[in-house]
Amino acid sequence: MTLKFKSAACMFMLALTGQVWAINKCTEQDGQVVFQDAPCAGKGEKLIVKPASGLVAAPGTTDSTKTSNVQEMEATVTGSQKQRRRTEVENIFLPQSKSVLEQHRRGCEQEQKDLASGQFKYVQNLYGKTHAAQIASEMAAASARCDTKDRELKEQLEALRTECVAAGECKSSVQR
Repeated sequence: MTLKFKSAACMFMLALTGQVWAINKCTEQDGQVVFQDAPCAGKGEKLIVKPASGLVAAPGTTDSTKTSNVQEMEATVTGSQKQRRRTEVENIFLPQSKSVLEQHRRGCEQEQKDLASGQFKYVQNLYGKTHAAQIASEMAAASARCDTKDRELKEQLEALRTECVAAGECKSSVQR
């Protein structure tokens, strides 16, 4: 291996570690340059190796210019993310939430109709009265389940509406 290749390979490996390293550049008696982490026995110098920051300054720029450019880019990204979320909420999540709530309500109504239709199908003897009471109990339980789920779905829908309005520029159809 050539000296240049060894030096480049050494520097590359150090850059990959992601830490700040103190490297000693030693010149041996025969004039060969060696890089090592131990202090030099003879002639040498200490090098501080830092990983690349990823930011390269254009000629004539200062650290404050780089910082303001980074902040500007972050603000642009944040604004774009907020806009995308508002659009998703308004055009996807709110309509889906409304649809799920409507389907749930229709399903609950159908369940109540089905239970009610079979409540008094038996002759009004002891068995028929017991059956009717059992169906009435099932109807009450189904109604309680439906009410609980209905409240959960309404809360989700209202949270999405609130988020959309807070993000601004929501359509008036989103309001209710």
